[in-house]
Formats: sequence, structure tokens, C-alpha cells
Amino acid sequence: MAAAPPPAPAAIREYDPLDRGQLGLDDGEWESLVTFARANQQDRHGDYRPVLGFDGSGRKLRATNYVGILTTRRGRPIEILPKIDLASGASDAQTVEETRRVFLEMLRVWRGLRHAELPPSSIRSLKRFPMLEAFVFLFLHNLAHLARHGLARRYVPVEDNLPYLRGRLLFREQLRENLTNRARFFVAHDEFNANRPANRLIRSTLSRLRRNVRNDANRQLLRELSDAFSDVPRSTDPATDWRRHSVDRTMQHYKPVMAWVRLFLFGEGLATYRGKHENQSLLFPMEEIYEDFVTHSFRRWQSEYGVRAQGPQRPLTRSPKAFWMKPDITLGKSGVPQFILDAKWKRLKSRAEDGEKRGIVQADMYQLYAYGKRYGCETVALVYPRTKDFNRRVRYVFDDDLTLLCLPFDVSKPEPSVECCIAALHRPEQPTNASSLAEPA
Repeated sequence: MAAAPPPAPAAIREYDPLDRGQLGLDDGEWESLVTFARANQQDRHGDYRPVLGFDGSGRKLRATNYVGILTTRRGRPIEILPKIDLASGASDAQTVEETRRVFLEMLRVWRGLRHAELPPSSIRSLKRFPMLEAFVFLFLHNLAHLARHGLARRYVPVEDNLPYLRGRLLFREQLRENLTNRARFFVAHDEFNANRPANRLIRSTLSRLRRNVRNDANRQLLRELSDAFSDVPRSTDPATDWRRHSVDRTMQHYKPVMAWVRLFLFGEGLATYRGKHENQSLLFPMEEIYEDFVTHSFRRWQSEYGVRAQGPQRPLTRSPKAFWMKPDITLGKSGVPQFILDAKWKRLKSRAEDGEKRGIVQADMYQLYAYGKRYGCETVALVYPRTKDFNRRVRYVFDDDLTLLCLPFDVSKPEPSVECCIAALHRPEQPTNASSLAEPA
């Protein structure tokens, strides 16, 4: 009897509490999540970036700004969706679908999936899919394209005791194995087959996904592709196979597939997860995704300025040259920086909550001030996601007339957001006609 598919996912938002009763978790599942959370309080660099947070008691869990899929010990999926303010009036189901669509659009340009193919047409059709099924769908359709073009093969040296002579006879082994059996030949020969590291990793990924996929179309395609790789053994040492695999000029159709293999099999680029859930949780850092999405949007939707990400690097001190600075986004002309932008995935507060500070971290103000002075800019900007409490630009002026703008960016409407940001940078002292970037009252 076929194993029952895993249950449908429950959806929560960034920073929402994980309600054990609402999620329907038993004692074992809850304890496994608590253990998982305690084991993953730091990122791969050793910085404190918990995947799941705790309250003061240390027992209640809360989502952080990692979004994606988290599975329990019994395979129950929990979707953690980004907090994105969308148009009002939509039902809860429509809001969830649209949030998935916007998130997948943002994920298209994230550095961790830069080689994967996430076509916009597929993303629009996948907004009704649970997030894990959407990722599986994209992986399988990339893999189907690979299979149609043919699996990469190579000549592999093989030693075998055969009933016929093929290749080179190994005399020592022949005497040892076949001294009394003249009907067999111990030979060495080259065999042209698909048993190579990349294919073994793909086969292992298909085997791993089989127990988590519940969508009928995905399950059918998964079975078909598993048959196509039936002659390839699963990897016995995935880490070594990953180091040994290479995508040469004859294997360019493998690039998108291997990006998904890296995601499903290793979780590379997401976080360093430990424990039982290492290969069942696909959680993405929203700070990186938002930064990459804003950078991509400025490259795509304006042509007046050249856009440079993570640079140019310059030392903060002249002598000795030390403490190198690396801006998120630089807008420049002829290689000369005009504006420095820093993308921050944080929901600013209303003036009623925090006065003129709006919840802006003071260290970010210091950082942008240092960028402006070091790079010779008159205007710098912090780019925050647009929310109902932050839908108008905020302007600060330092004593030496350096201007810092806090600009709202609507991730569901990147093109007009870029246009409004450029208009505000050009006229930092004047209100803009765009209501989303009007001066605060």
C-alpha cells in the first residue's frame, strides 16, 4: 500500500507565534520544533540569527524573518510567509496566494538561486500551490527539460568477471578467480554510462522528495523522472559528490537543475541547519532576498544610473587603509557614485508609536552618514518595505547638509517604486506628487 501523502501545510507570517493548538501539533512534533530552534540560533558565520525565536519563558516559539517551509518530525509542513502589505479588500486565501506570488517573484533574483530558472509565467500559475509544491514543481520541470536533452554520460573504468572477453584481460585476477572456470574472463574496460556525481545527486534528490510531495501532478512527474534515472545509483556520499561534480560546456542544461539540487539536498545558501530536520526545511533569509530584489529592480526599471551591488569598496580610514566599506547599492554615472542606498527588510513604525525615530536603528544612521561623507554624496537613502504605517518618505538632514531619505518600496509594484525613489533622490527637499512618497504630514 502506498504511503499516505503528508498533510496540507499551515500558513503563518513572519514574527507570528507558532500556536501549537492551531497548527495541530502533538507533543513529539512540538518538542522536535523546540529542539530544532535551539540548535539553530546562529548562522553559518556564528552571528546570532535565530531561525525560530523564543519568548521570555524559553518555551513558546515565534517565527523570525526566515521564510519558507518548515516540517515537523512527522512531515507536517508549516509555511512561513513574508509580511507584505497588499491591497485591502482581498480574502485571506487571496492574500496568501498573492503573498506567495510576490515572494516567488522576489526569490527569482536571490543570490542563492541565481542559476535556477523561475519563469514569471510559472510563478503566476503557482501562486495557488503550497510553497514546497511550487519549489518541487519548478525543480521537476527543469529536470524534465534536462532529461529530454539527455543525461550526461562518460567513460568509467570497470573491472568485472564476464562470460565474454571485453577490453583488457587482468591476468592476476583471472588466475585468482577463474583458474578452474575457463568460461569467464576477469577484464578491465571502459563503460559509457550515466553514473557520474551530478546524476547521482539528482537521483538522491528525487528519492528524498518522494516522501514529502502530495500534489498529484508533482507525484506523477516525480515517478516518471525517477524511472529515467533508474540506472543511476543514489549517492552514498553527497558531500563528496557535490565537490567532485562539475558543469562543463556540454552540460549547461544541468545548471538550473543543480541549483535546485543544492537547495533540496543541502540547503546551501539558506542557513546552517542541524538536527533531524536538516534536509526537510527550506527557509530563506528575507534580508538577503529583499536586498537582491531592490538591487535588481533598480537595474531593470531605470537606465539613468549604473547600479552596483556591494560596492565599490573603500576604506573608512585613509592611513592605514582599514575598515573597508561596502554599500548595498550604489547609483552612479561614469563610475562616480551619485547616491548610496541601503535596503533594510524592516517594518518602520508610525510617528504615533515612535515619534520622529520611526523605529530606525541609530547604527544605520551612522552607517549611511559615513557612506555619504566617504563617497562624496549629497543624498543617501535607507529603503524600507512599504507598509500601511510607512507609505510616505521620511527626510532627515545632518548639520553639514547631508540628506538622508527613508524611502518606502512596494515589493508588489517594483517599477513605480523605483520611479518614485529616483524622483525623491533628485528632489530630496521637495515633496513629490506620488502619494506613496509624499512628505510626512
